[in-house]
Amino acid sequence: MNADAMLKRIEGLNQARGGVIARVRPTGNGDTVQVLWWNGERWGASGPLGIATMALDRALDDVANEPDFWIHA
Repeated sequence: MNADAMLKRIEGLNQARGGVIARVRPTGNGDTVQVLWWNGERWGASGPLGIATMALDRALDDVANEPDFWIHA
């Protein structure tokens, strides 16, 4: 998947839900991305086990279904 297609999917999720406090950062390895959380000062690990890395489809599903990412929506 190219970067433009990835960005379009990420923006679509953000617009559909009214703003998300997650950053989905491409790794440069296919459609694999890192999911980051805003901790009030900087982007960092989204969980206790470090920065989550997964395929874009799974990342968007995880972000869409995790209430902690939508506390400001």
